[in-house]
Amino acid sequence: MSPKAHNPAARWTWCDRCRHRGYHSRSDAKTVRKRHPGEKGMSVYPCPHAKGLFHLGHRPDALSSGAIDRNLLRNQAVQSLPAVAAGEGLR
Repeated sequence: MSPKAHNPAARWTWCDRCRHRGYHSRSDAKTVRKRHPGEKGMSVYPCPHAKGLFHLGHRPDALSSGAIDRNLLRNQAVQSLPAVAAGEGLR
């Protein structure tokens, strides 16, 4: 078995639509989150575009304060990337 098989930080896939690393399980993303020294407020959340991928990032302030919920956040993420989905991404 390769050394990377037991290292969750090495098991990720690039999500072209979100432009973030995507971990293949929530537990892998949580393990990587715990390895970030001094980073508070990091959250594990499912990718709004690809089933089975989880991203790691800071929670939006509006989500933390309760101004929006996760469903609204997911809908905004899906609607904000039509150009990337059509192949007109960053050049």
